[in-house]
Amino acid sequence: MTGSTGRAALLPSELTSFVGRRDELTRTRELVAASRLVTLIGAGGVGKTRLAFKAAAQVQRTFKDGVRVVELGELREPKLLAQTLLDALEVAEMSGRAPLTVLIDHLRRRHMLLVLDSCEHLLDEAASVVFRTLQHAPHIRILATSRHALGVPGERLMQVPPLPVPDVEAPVAPGDEHLYPALALFGERAADAVPGFTMTAANLPEVARICQQLEGNPLAIELAAVRLRVLTVAELAARLDHRLDLLTGGSRTTPARHQTLRATIGWSFQLCSPAEKLLWTRSAAFVGSFDLQGAMAVCVDERLPSESILDVIAGLIDKSILIRQESGGHLRFRLLETLREYGQERLTETEDGPGIRRRHCGWYLHLINKATAEWFGPKQQEWFVRLQQEQPNLRAAFEYCLKEPGQQRAGLRLAGSPWFLWVASNLAEGRFWLDLLLASGTEAGPERAWALGTHAYVAGLQGDHATATASARACIAMADDLDEPLTHAYGVHTLGLTEHFNGDSERATATMSNALALYEQLQAPAGLRAILNVSLGLAYLFRDHIDEAGEHFELCRSLCERHDEFLMRSYALYGFAFVDLTRGHLSSSAARVQDSLQLQRSFHDALGRAMAFELLAWIAAGRSNSDRAAVLLGCATHLWQGIGLPLFGSRPWQAHRSRCEHEARADIGDEAFDSAVSRGAALAPDEALAYALEEKRIQARSPKRADGTLTLRELQIAGLVAAGMSNKKIAEQLVIAKRTVDTHVGNILVKLGFNSRAQIASWITERNPGH
Repeated sequence: MTGSTGRAALLPSELTSFVGRRDELTRTRELVAASRLVTLIGAGGVGKTRLAFKAAAQVQRTFKDGVRVVELGELREPKLLAQTLLDALEVAEMSGRAPLTVLIDHLRRRHMLLVLDSCEHLLDEAASVVFRTLQHAPHIRILATSRHALGVPGERLMQVPPLPVPDVEAPVAPGDEHLYPALALFGERAADAVPGFTMTAANLPEVARICQQLEGNPLAIELAAVRLRVLTVAELAARLDHRLDLLTGGSRTTPARHQTLRATIGWSFQLCSPAEKLLWTRSAAFVGSFDLQGAMAVCVDERLPSESILDVIAGLIDKSILIRQESGGHLRFRLLETLREYGQERLTETEDGPGIRRRHCGWYLHLINKATAEWFGPKQQEWFVRLQQEQPNLRAAFEYCLKEPGQQRAGLRLAGSPWFLWVASNLAEGRFWLDLLLASGTEAGPERAWALGTHAYVAGLQGDHATATASARACIAMADDLDEPLTHAYGVHTLGLTEHFNGDSERATATMSNALALYEQLQAPAGLRAILNVSLGLAYLFRDHIDEAGEHFELCRSLCERHDEFLMRSYALYGFAFVDLTRGHLSSSAARVQDSLQLQRSFHDALGRAMAFELLAWIAAGRSNSDRAAVLLGCATHLWQGIGLPLFGSRPWQAHRSRCEHEARADIGDEAFDSAVSRGAALAPDEALAYALEEKRIQARSPKRADGTLTLRELQIAGLVAAGMSNKKIAEQLVIAKRTVDTHVGNILVKLGFNSRAQIASWITERNPGH
């Protein structure tokens, strides 16, 4: 994987052609080259976003660390702006530090262009974050889009005008669309809506009239062009003229260009069927995208029956109101933010509004409950992806629970139940919502007790031991008062974790062993038992009690195998790898930790990756591969900086790292060591993972010349295949899933160009005659 490939993928691909704007593109590029903050301002729908993305794509090669786009239109809570930037930059923020501090630390050494899209509803917070970022990160440039200036010192503004249109009295002829981008845009979008449409001498004057009426606003033009599916150009021009007169009346305080766009959107709304109007209005309760299940749960009733919903969605897609998005075989839908704003206004004006918002919150509570029940199992990865997609809607549900009287218990359940979500993806955001919801009331209840346990878990992982201890003890006390034995056990679990993170591993193992006994007695969910066994194993490792650690990793692995689970299994594999390292089995240790990373690959689990990179560095040092050890230490250090607790402050683990660093420095010298660490710290997340897995040196070769092309684990499995073992036997010997072995064997065959196990055996024999 090359750096440029990774960077290019960070800019959204264009779904439709980019029309005109040659002068604006040139000017934007010049401003970005000359200024550290450029803001494109203009009316809604004028094309600020498309212009920013296009300009960023054209200049990205001039930035060593590329371009990152952060779309802010879906963000409603200003205090989450810095965290949203960290998410977009794939920086794990697991410490208790302020997200803005972590952001600045991350960007301080980067040479990058940040594109902040749609800042107008976050102006104060955006100005503060941008100012401090530019102040402390000297090689960062920012290209923002907004309806208003940010007001930051040094900001250069560029007004994005509507697309040029012909003067009202000017004659137009075929070919003039090249002179007037508004006509060209209408022609292209009309051809998309009505295949075969072309602009002719007969219809071009009416097209010009339409574009004049819409004042060259690109979004308004695109919405109007779709109407050619049911109207001729002449009919469209006539109706549009009449409708704009009606819809702009009474809005004289609104700037003219905003009036025109609003009138066009209002006209599009009026042309919808009653069912389409209902769905447009009700789907505006969603933030970002939503799926069919969500639409059914939130929008359907006797006025919008379930049997009609597919046809209504199709109708809104045909009218370019809803946008269809397909990813991984799943369909989602979204409203453009300008159209969603209009729908929100309509929803607020209707008597349906409170009920729809209540149903929206209820749907996401249902979704979280289902995810909690199914997380520890074969649907884990599916839920991880889905909950990431639903993040804007979950935020909206949290905000609703905080603002709406009587919804605090729902909010506590919404934030407290998915401990796995916060631990696996975003501790800082989990802490943010739990802090707010726990502070919003004091009434005891099962939801509050459990949320206190999750609060302790998150705070402990962040290193806030005082808060974690207080919340864990409050959880236990409230659970006892309410006679909630599982919640009591959960509180003991999180208290033990807090003791572990606070460096008291001896007390932690006793407390967590007590929690495990309670879980077994209560037949607690397997996911809780698995993660507790991992935590117990790690605590024993911290104490150098290797045999006890191995027993708990095996208990976790067994639970994961039975439930076909992946993330906790990856931690069990990591634990086994650590045990192997302490016993001097470097090859099996490296293979197991790489298997752990493969399982974590789709979860973006920064904590798991940091631990794995660290362990691989120690292994590399033990093999006298000092350059690799230093690069991996750089990869790990970069992640630990975001997590905020390097090696959890464990003295035994710090000793391993110190020994690794000392041996590597002695071998290659301080200058080479420091250079290699810097190279590792500068790697993008996917590049660091590929390096750790040794994928960068894997190449497909012809069978006769293939050697050194497999990972350590694949070489190990190839040897066992050559020994005549079945995949099932290999899995049993290596203590991994048979499906994992199946995958490895398939990879071996592909990489070596073979089609049988006999060929693998022959290759092993030729490569290692003494085998």
